[in-house]
Amino acid sequence: MNRVAAVSTHVAGSGPSNVYRDEKRPDDVVICAALRTPLCKAKRGSFRTTSVEDMMGPVMKAVVERTGVDPKTIGDVQMGNVLQSGSGVVPARMAALMAGVPIEVPTVSINRQCSSGLQAVANVASDIKAGYIKVGLAGGVESMSMYDMMSTLDPTKVSDNVFEHEAARNCLIPMGMTSENVAAKFGITREVQDRMAVESHRKASKAQKDGLFDDEIVPIVTKIVDPKTGKSTTVTVTKDEGCKPDTTFE
Repeated sequence: MNRVAAVSTHVAGSGPSNVYRDEKRPDDVVICAALRTPLCKAKRGSFRTTSVEDMMGPVMKAVVERTGVDPKTIGDVQMGNVLQSGSGVVPARMAALMAGVPIEVPTVSINRQCSSGLQAVANVASDIKAGYIKVGLAGGVESMSMYDMMSTLDPTKVSDNVFEHEAARNCLIPMGMTSENVAAKFGITREVQDRMAVESHRKASKAQKDGLFDDEIVPIVTKIVDPKTGKSTTVTVTKDEGCKPDTTFE
């Protein structure tokens, strides 16, 4: 319940709405299911050759099956996705159709950087609250293996006027440098960060061992292609990658 309460503040905020959040109302917006794929390492993890459509599709299908919602009642599908291929909305549209969502249901992709998936959820919740739709499907997806993040921003194609405006120019600062700036501004030392990382790995590893993530993870059947031999191997991914239970501060 602590986790649900924490996540709910991301969607509804932590202001005066706390007063009525626990009260039942006729126009309440309810999250009926929250499922996901396992989280895998970029470039060398189990999803390194898996398209975002093949990650989204099974999860969408599982959500529909678990909730028992009639796909025909879905009013909109919104997916957060930063590294968008093609015309952006296409992967989400493909995944929805493969999951059995009717072709009449519209789809949109949201790009709000790191909060894209959360924004998609907020959008669908707002649409339901406003009465535009009764049922919606929202989420987020990203593959840093299949798409080249650096290719999405070419400074040579940015207007020269941007470089004359400090705030606009700062939009080009990468997250690595931003994190260093934030740490310096708020006095967050390397030791504090490392100790938090160790504790995070400990908690994640214990939760994984205790099966706390099993109910929310949808197993994904995919293929891993060996870059040297081209050999394809079919695997079923069921667990998050990257948890290191033996990590120490030293």
